[in-house]
Amino acid sequence: MRARVPWVLLVALLVVVPGCGGPKFAAVSGRVTLNGKPLANATVSFQPIATEGSSNPGPGSAAKTDANGAYTLETSTGQSGAVVGQHRVIISALESQVGESDARPPRGGWPMTDSVPKRYNADSQLTFDVPSGGTSKADFELTAP
Repeated sequence: MRARVPWVLLVALLVVVPGCGGPKFAAVSGRVTLNGKPLANATVSFQPIATEGSSNPGPGSAAKTDANGAYTLETSTGQSGAVVGQHRVIISALESQVGESDARPPRGGWPMTDSVPKRYNADSQLTFDVPSGGTSKADFELTAP
């Protein structure tokens, strides 16, 4: 006599697994300004915040701003958008501090400086809630002294 339990379990798993899926993604775009002017060549990163009882919130997303400060996010896995839910946002615009002379750059390259204040990157408290329908209004108006 053959046992039917493994077959029934296999069918049950096939029915349940597609519904479990990973995180949901939604399209996210917006614009970044610094003191009212578009912030070009800045990196905008969204890092999902894990909900209680979840150890893996999903992949982060990032984009580079264009000359108008506009960006469209893409996940680290190559998917368009960002994970639906709460994110920590980090915005940075690194530039090389090129020396004043014709000297060669130091070993490792010229030092980098960030034109965006630390409160928006290293010490960022910025958050954004990605809605399930996505958004084109993930805008950030940054200020610097």
